[in-house]
Amino acid sequence: MMSMQGMLDGFDAPAARSAEIARVIVDVDLAHMDRPLDYVVPDALVDQAQVGSLVRVRFSGNHVDGWIVERTRREVDDHVGRVESVVSATPVLTPALYEASRRIASRFLATTSQVFSLALPPRHARAEKEELASKPPAWPTIIDKSLGEGWRAYPAGAAFLSRLRVGESPRAIVTALRPYLRACLSDAVVATVASGRAVIVVTPTGEHAARVARELEEDLGIRAALSGGVVSPEERYRVHIAASLGRIPLVVGTRSAVWVPATPLGLIVILDDGDDRLRERRFPRCDALDVAVQRCAVEGAGLLVASNARSVKAQALVRSGWAVSLDPTPDALRAATPRVHLHGEAEAHSEGAGGHMRIPQAALRMLRQGLRTGPVLIQVAAAGYWPTVVCRRCDHLARCPHCSGPLSMDAGGRLTCGWCDREPTSWRCPQCSGRELRGARVGSSRTAEEIARNLPDASVLESSAAHRITRMLPARPTVVVATAGAEPPVEGGYACAIILDAAALAGRAELWAPEEAARRWLDALSLVRPGHPGLVVGRIPESLGQMLVRWSPTDYAQRLLDEREALGFFPACTMVALDGTPAQVRQVADQIVREGGAELVGTVALPVTHEGEERQVRTLVRTPLADAATMLATLTDIRRSRAARKVAPVKMSVNPPELF
Repeated sequence: MMSMQGMLDGFDAPAARSAEIARVIVDVDLAHMDRPLDYVVPDALVDQAQVGSLVRVRFSGNHVDGWIVERTRREVDDHVGRVESVVSATPVLTPALYEASRRIASRFLATTSQVFSLALPPRHARAEKEELASKPPAWPTIIDKSLGEGWRAYPAGAAFLSRLRVGESPRAIVTALRPYLRACLSDAVVATVASGRAVIVVTPTGEHAARVARELEEDLGIRAALSGGVVSPEERYRVHIAASLGRIPLVVGTRSAVWVPATPLGLIVILDDGDDRLRERRFPRCDALDVAVQRCAVEGAGLLVASNARSVKAQALVRSGWAVSLDPTPDALRAATPRVHLHGEAEAHSEGAGGHMRIPQAALRMLRQGLRTGPVLIQVAAAGYWPTVVCRRCDHLARCPHCSGPLSMDAGGRLTCGWCDREPTSWRCPQCSGRELRGARVGSSRTAEEIARNLPDASVLESSAAHRITRMLPARPTVVVATAGAEPPVEGGYACAIILDAAALAGRAELWAPEEAARRWLDALSLVRPGHPGLVVGRIPESLGQMLVRWSPTDYAQRLLDEREALGFFPACTMVALDGTPAQVRQVADQIVREGGAELVGTVALPVTHEGEERQVRTLVRTPLADAATMLATLTDIRRSRAARKVAPVKMSVNPPELF
């Protein structure tokens, strides 16, 4: 039937006109609006509104920020919105960074604007103005050194460096040896910068980043730009702008530094990739290795992952053939590592009653011997005095009567809650009505007290996340009691190291426990002087103990990967957790099983954290890696459909870190 609208006065079709169009990703976290939207560019802003610029547009009646990802010219009608203003004429979003962000968003079921919040620092007008007004520095001229001693420890080290020198982009997962790590890192940076390309080095902490930057500047004679959480927001934005203009050859920083748009990008280096501080706390909870892999794929850059231990995720890259494994020669391994001993059940039984103590006689003998030649290290599982207390009568975990949080006790006997920080005035066990408590776990403060009592002539220092020793300690006899990750460096290395309470971590039921134990212990033992002793106290799995004795993290990571493949867990498959109310979660799970070919693993009830809160459940679904793209695409469609219809949300988490 012919329409009558065009024949009636006032119903003429809107006149189309040709205009400059900016396709904009608006800064709103709505799944169904996660796509470029069209806005007309006014004539006055045509020169400023370039691809990558930050602009202000009107969306749903509000002024919001957005990023231009494409410019085109076509016919539009008068109903298309307009770009209100250009906030930053300098392109803050490069095409390569946009593509990597899209891939991360698709991989973790997030919106592109959510990923932009991680990748793009907040604008700082003064930093942008000063950087644009400054004279571009010349690219540093570096004399490419011959193969250093560091890479001589690796059979394929020379080939790796030679490929970087000629502008290629090799990808390697390296078993790091602390005596050679500095030289290896310097040689890799030299080879890449000499080829005219930039390098990004990512470290777990700001302290580590500052030390690496200082060492590289001393070795290479070029300035290393610091980025990430170690610098101010103004400096981070300044580095972002300068790097996008191709003015910075070397960037060193914490996890957000992996997003710096260094141009042209030649190499991304990640140190200690298994450290959880390299994982984003905010959604989508991707880690530095996830981002580095996508940036390498988009920009054709090389990758170097170096750590004392080997993460299962890094080993999966080797298993797939995407990266190669570089392991040291047996001679270099023996020359650079300590001699690790185990004090398990058999050793404790052979020593009698003294062998079953928390600090056995074998550990005290090693401490006394080590103090004759230098400082010694004791690593404990937790900080505080008694971080976990239980009922003395029935061993029931003591919890806060106000919020049910775990209770801890300090050296003065003061009880506090770890959740609400309240002091329970009177505590009674809900199981047996007992009133007396005892420590179920011993912290660093209590351990330092015991060591001072057993070795009255020794100087004892304590280092933890709350009270960390960051300075370089002198090589004089000192006992250092530290938690994992808080071990201070010493001149020349420790004379020995002792790992206490090994079973507290290795015996946990979580899938990530053996991998995390290997990482923490190898990091601590690597601080010991080569050839000096280390002792691990506690009952641990035989395979983990043999890995420490033989110092073979690659073999152990492969073993853990084989186990996960047999069990059907990440990274051998892709698993998604669906959190929400039972009815909504069941609806999404049934749809993804039916349309996405996923396998339903199971459903569990989540603990209620607030009084009156509606009951929540978690359902796990998984699929093999070959079918992961199909499942994620189906879940993306489900998210968009539910967001458009304003249905009750269901939280979707891809490979939740707490599970793996």
